[in-house]
Amino acid sequence: MDPQSSPPPRSPASRRRRMEAGTDAQPASPLSAKDWSELPLDALSSVFAKLGAVEVLMGAGLVCHSWLDAAKVPYLWRSVDMSRHKLVEEMDGDVLCAMAKVAVDRSGGQLKVFVGKGFVTDELLKYIGDRSPSLKGLGLISCRGVSNEGFTEFITKCPLLHDLLLAVCPNIWGRDVYEATGKACPQLKRFGLRKDLFEWFLINNTMPIGEALGIAAMRELRSLRLIETEVTNDELVAVLDSCPHLELLCLRRCYSISVDGTLREKCAGIKELTFADLVFHQEFDPTDCDRDFDYGSD
Repeated sequence: MDPQSSPPPRSPASRRRRMEAGTDAQPASPLSAKDWSELPLDALSSVFAKLGAVEVLMGAGLVCHSWLDAAKVPYLWRSVDMSRHKLVEEMDGDVLCAMAKVAVDRSGGQLKVFVGKGFVTDELLKYIGDRSPSLKGLGLISCRGVSNEGFTEFITKCPLLHDLLLAVCPNIWGRDVYEATGKACPQLKRFGLRKDLFEWFLINNTMPIGEALGIAAMRELRSLRLIETEVTNDELVAVLDSCPHLELLCLRRCYSISVDGTLREKCAGIKELTFADLVFHQEFDPTDCDRDFDYGSD
């Protein structure tokens, strides 16, 4: 550059005035990229706790070694819900069972709630029961791979169970099964049962008779939801007589129920009482029985 064309040097006073006016600021240095792998373990675990089991197993926990370590913290796996993610509808059942086993292993025996939809089998239930002595809540939705034998064996390992939902599981049925549940789980407080009677008839070529009487063995029940079952007035009265602590009773599409004065008198002490869709057929979501179901709470 020609020395004669170079700008004159600025005086200290001139430079100070320019800085005060903001016209002589130096360009900001670019921010360095954040290294998310260096986040503290407890911070990562808190973030993962907001995600579901499927998201952590298939995404967040695979990013790097530090994220994988955070994804293995046992308290993160105290509640495993594998029923609501859209991928559950699309993935292979064997893959989902393998993922569920990983979740159970990571809980380190601290698993308290497990909810599965479609893919759960007798073998997976046995795996959960053998490794989850603190289980308090179980939800099975459309699990055709679970049989009476597998379910009965499982519940004998779950004496602390508080909450149980069986929704459209056609191979879990019968008075004996529900009686066994009541005896094996003396702390059971909430029970939800939803059937698909048309599918059940196609599979078994008969209708379930008298099975609701088995619910009478669940003497500590506070909440009972029955949807599309063959429960009758006499069976329901027997349940009400055997479950004096019942506070919530919800019946939907239970067409063998006739709401008469005797039944209403029996239900007088129940705080939340719902008799809905007993006459007119109304379509609703297959997981409706799961709505507001409070798994594993005290």
